[in-house]
Amino acid sequence: MYMYYLLGYRLDARKDIDKTRKNKIANNTFVLALDGDINFQPSAVHLVVDLMKKNHKLGAACGRIHPIGSGPVVWYQKFEYAVGHWLQKATEHVFGCVLCSPGCFSLFRCSALADENVMHRYTTKPEEAIHYVQYDQGEDRWLCTLMLQQGWRVEYSAAADAFTHCPEGFNDFYIQRRRWGPSTMANIYDLLQNSKRTVQKNDNISSLYILYQSAMMFGTILSPGTIFLMLIGAMNTAFSLPNTYSFYINFFPVLFFVICCFTLKTELQLLIAQILSTFYAMLMLAVLVSTAIEIREKTIF
Repeated sequence: MYMYYLLGYRLDARKDIDKTRKNKIANNTFVLALDGDINFQPSAVHLVVDLMKKNHKLGAACGRIHPIGSGPVVWYQKFEYAVGHWLQKATEHVFGCVLCSPGCFSLFRCSALADENVMHRYTTKPEEAIHYVQYDQGEDRWLCTLMLQQGWRVEYSAAADAFTHCPEGFNDFYIQRRRWGPSTMANIYDLLQNSKRTVQKNDNISSLYILYQSAMMFGTILSPGTIFLMLIGAMNTAFSLPNTYSFYINFFPVLFFVICCFTLKTELQLLIAQILSTFYAMLMLAVLVSTAIEIREKTIF
């Protein structure tokens, strides 16, 4: 909302200049979005500004985010960022457009933000359940979705490095990912739902790119079931249990946790999530040991 008033002051409040001059100012005015804990060098900003200068249809550009901190949760996130952020954003940059320019370090073009179909929709209050997921759970992704649907391009610069303090504890990490996950799926679904119009309006998004995102969405939907089947196989391997028993041993904890998420307070949900995560970590450790024993007994090793 503050950005909306800033743009209004920068563009609409000036009565002494004509419309052409206002458009030129808007195209050459940029807003750098940052988190409070972000750390970067001036050269990183220069790189994303250079991207803006090269393409006047570029609405947003983001850099490469490095998670920093200490502890096992941070170690995992370093790997996750490398795969889920760096590689995925580089792929989207080449195939079509980056779907999310993260709010922790991104540069936005004022003319893209001032687009009526972008900022007016971005500042509307959510009224339906899907709106709370799509609008409030991931504001940066929602803003980029609106830009893409209006024909703006979003790019990724791997050379523009920025460092952010990621969650170091389980609870903070869990809350963050529970917020990001539904928002990501809701925004991709919105983009796919309006894919025909988006392809017509955005020269950087093709039907093949939409097909690629559809395949990614399909894989995301299937991934919980894939993990569930993997856990059944893991119990079968580690403890030689029949698949039926393994199924029920895994099914009831999942069902129990789903019910807890609908009925219990956040603190209890997080406690149960920690207990279940510890249980499944021990289970996978048992699978690792049993697999090593099986390799020793049934192979040349």
